[in-house]
Amino acid sequence: MTKTIRIIFVALLFSSYSAHASVYVGSKLGLSAIDYNQELDSGNTNEDPLMISDVYGGFGIDIGWISDTNQYRIFYTLEQHDAETELYNDNNRLMMKTTDSISQHLISAEYLFLPQRHWNPYAGIHAGFHQRETVDSQNDFYSFTSSGFTYGAQTGITGRIGKHFTLDFGMRFSLLQSTAKNKKEQSSDTLKITNNMLTVVYFGANYRF
Repeated sequence: MTKTIRIIFVALLFSSYSAHASVYVGSKLGLSAIDYNQELDSGNTNEDPLMISDVYGGFGIDIGWISDTNQYRIFYTLEQHDAETELYNDNNRLMMKTTDSISQHLISAEYLFLPQRHWNPYAGIHAGFHQRETVDSQNDFYSFTSSGFTYGAQTGITGRIGKHFTLDFGMRFSLLQSTAKNKKEQSSDTLKITNNMLTVVYFGANYRF
């Protein structure tokens, strides 16, 4: 999978360099959700994994370039997602309250299908690095940090508003590969996390120089 992503990136970069390009900057706002299985490994092999889905609010900044034919664009994204989760027991007692944040550094390559139209659908791929921090305000024992590789795909539609401005509406799917560790190293317990899928629905605005 990683080799395929590299080949597609190189092909898009080569195609884009063959044409003149314009620099642009942009910003994104949106909602995101992360789905994963997690299991606290404390020597109890009978413990079932806990299914979790957190909804985040997110924002990002893009810096990149787009070909003068409006058919390719390559850009760097700095992105931040934040969420707060409360877990209660059967007696409606607060058992855990956590704040969760994910920051990402991504390089994306996209192909725009209808370069001569005002509204232009696109699809692309991305890869990069993410950092995650989970803080339990009730008990710091369950606070964890993690980081690792990120890759995935995105699709959406962009619309031209005048000569310099464009709008983006899109959805991105990212796989997060990481190993979580106890933040304060208070325990030998580890957090096993699988199926890290971050789904982002976003609205963006770009300025083209």
